[in-house]
Amino acid sequence: MNIKKLFNNEAGVSPIVATLVLVVVAIAGAAAVGTIMGSFSSDVSDSANVGDATGAASTEILIAGSTTVQPVSELLAEAYMDAHQGVKVSVQGGGSGAGVSSVAMGISDIGAASRAVKDSELDKYPDIKTHQIGGSAVVIIANDDLTGLATYNVTKADLADLYINDSKAIDGVTVKAYQRAESSGTEDTFVDFIGDDINDSIEGAVGNAGVLAAVQEDTTGVGFVDFGFADGADDVFIMGVKDGSYEFGSDEITADAIMDEFGADNEYYLHDLTRPLNYLTNGEPTAMQQSFITFARSPGATEYFTEVGYFALNEIA
Repeated sequence: MNIKKLFNNEAGVSPIVATLVLVVVAIAGAAAVGTIMGSFSSDVSDSANVGDATGAASTEILIAGSTTVQPVSELLAEAYMDAHQGVKVSVQGGGSGAGVSSVAMGISDIGAASRAVKDSELDKYPDIKTHQIGGSAVVIIANDDLTGLATYNVTKADLADLYINDSKAIDGVTVKAYQRAESSGTEDTFVDFIGDDINDSIEGAVGNAGVLAAVQEDTTGVGFVDFGFADGADDVFIMGVKDGSYEFGSDEITADAIMDEFGADNEYYLHDLTRPLNYLTNGEPTAMQQSFITFARSPGATEYFTEVGYFALNEIA
């Protein structure tokens, strides 16, 4: 996994945070934690109004983790800073695993994960608290040049052959599979669906954006990303899915169809690959953390989830 750079000076990382990160990386060699300090979002560098959640002249919140949650976090951060002068909210990725470890180690204020916290993580970090803010779903994408797959309904068995057994074809069509290079809620959801771990020979790319770009650039490319990244993306199509006797064609995998699957009592593909979008805190949230989380969970935040192809909590609860 590539780490672009440790700090972005524009983010104004405090000496305390910088020291913590260096110590953690030096002692633990935690690649995922190193990644979340790779670059701060330039989209959240502006400050605006004072909020009643803090009496300090300036307060900073660092959100880190899931690259699925990252786009909506950036929009939420901008909107929150517009309403709270003196508060700076910085957002970065690194994967869901990094979201868990970074908040548990005190490197980030709020972790982000596009999945539930695992039992093994709770065993290691028992103070982690989960705050669901919304939901999304994983979809399978293919390069537009794979016209032979455009109307084909891929099955779990096809995906297992491709990702577990390292097959080079789907239904006789030659393809190249891409997976995630880092610990990822998107990959965890996909692995649960196909029933086993992905073969180590499958090439990885960083984040949803990295997998999308790899598939866009490779005329034989197939991958899995969050629906919000795939919907409307150039040079790729969402593959139709056949799950038992039930089929979802490509044109049926829409935001409305996915939203209908939240809480549904069935075993259809879209139901199996829906997942929560979570914020995490180390113990009960502070007043400032709670203020931001409450904002993210509020009906007023729905527009920001819709903008990036996700579903706000009030839409799926």
